[in-house]
Amino acid sequence: MKKLYFFLLVILASLAFSFDFEPYAGWNVTIDSSNTSSFYSVFLDFPLTVNNDTEFGISLGYIGTNNFVLQSFGKYNIKTSFGIFTTYGKGGAVFSSDFKLNSIGYSVLAGVRYYFKNFFVGFSYAVYYIENEKIGTIPLEIGYKIEF
Repeated sequence: MKKLYFFLLVILASLAFSFDFEPYAGWNVTIDSSNTSSFYSVFLDFPLTVNNDTEFGISLGYIGTNNFVLQSFGKYNIKTSFGIFTTYGKGGAVFSSDFKLNSIGYSVLAGVRYYFKNFFVGFSYAVYYIENEKIGTIPLEIGYKIEF
């Protein structure tokens, strides 16, 4: 198992130093699940293509329900004189930390962010389907955009 973690760390490090990326953390306020309380999340977004005011890429993350998330995303940036507003959407797979094929779920998310210089804050609406349970959340996010 240690070799797997080391391999994943090497892959993440090589991705991190090859592309721009956005590390961010958030608090997910659950709104429609009686079995799950609010939880934290940590993500890394890697934009793979940037064209004018749009971005597309992949997102890797960990959510506090002991699950990992692999998503693709799309963004549209609206530049103003006092910062950048971004609307974005994500969707992808949710894997449990012990990785069982019968426990793979999925997630969808739509939200907005405000960028001031390289810092950003945002909120969104996300739905996670994990082990036959629907978890609706409102993630509140804060992060930083690192550009090379």
